[in-house]
Amino acid sequence: MAFTDTAQINVEGGHGGNGCLSFRREPKIPRGGPDGGNGGRGGGVVLEADEQVTDLSRFRHAVHHRAANGGHGQGKSRHGHAGADLVVPVPPGTRVIRDGHTIAELVHPGDRVAVARGGDGGIGNKAFKSSTRQAPRTTVPGAAGEEAWLRLELRLPVDVAIVGLPNAGKSAVLVALTGAGATVAPYPQSTREPALGPLEDEDGNLYLVADLPGVDADGTPRRDAHLGQLERAAVVLHVIDGGDPEPAAERIARVREGIAPFVPEGAHEVVVATRADAPGASPGPADLAVDAETGSGVDELRERLLGILSARRRQPR
Repeated sequence: MAFTDTAQINVEGGHGGNGCLSFRREPKIPRGGPDGGNGGRGGGVVLEADEQVTDLSRFRHAVHHRAANGGHGQGKSRHGHAGADLVVPVPPGTRVIRDGHTIAELVHPGDRVAVARGGDGGIGNKAFKSSTRQAPRTTVPGAAGEEAWLRLELRLPVDVAIVGLPNAGKSAVLVALTGAGATVAPYPQSTREPALGPLEDEDGNLYLVADLPGVDADGTPRRDAHLGQLERAAVVLHVIDGGDPEPAAERIARVREGIAPFVPEGAHEVVVATRADAPGASPGPADLAVDAETGSGVDELRERLLGILSARRRQPR
């Protein structure tokens, strides 16, 4: 199933069990008192970050999530059982939005947030007995559980986001840098979903590099774009095709305009040209030129990226 980084889900806490109307009926006790028990509380809905879940694709069909109801009260003063909580696993990096406001970010495995509380249990008639009310017939039904629609947004911990026009060589650069098994093909829009690869510095620190489906040739975001994954990127690696006869500055400007709403403040941009040795090449204002097939310029690019990332890592927060 295709990578999914946004979803809408409905959550509902379980209903509380009803209070019971009951009177003791035992031999030789003709006027047994009230003995109706209380209802149990409904279960709540909890979202939990689970590292076994990689994206939000399961929520394309699993939209409604309801916790168990509480049990009804019974005679002989027996109270209903509490409904079990429903724990819904989501991938680490999930942002939870309700009514347009972020209520939680589940960044690390095991992070949890309660998103719908269960309804209170009802009250049985025994609770209403008093010196003046020896045989009350009053009960309270269980309350409905809380219900809400939530928007989930997955934000991967991307350190370097690779962007550029279709067929610029983005996937080839990712493979050359990280050895990731990305699809490399000589036709536009071969990248259908984010491809990820690790980048390691000399101290053993790992950084995540992502090749993102991004913009069309005119610079507008694609329908299957995942540009939201730019949000946490420290470096935007802008790849241009050095062999394209169109002026590089114009191509760069189109991409910058298309991704501008998603780029975080303070992110570094590195422009790298591929196929810069092609006849009539026009790398323009690129910071570096690389050839992913021969490896030319790849080590220099890797050092440039690691220098930026390491310096950022050392900055006090």
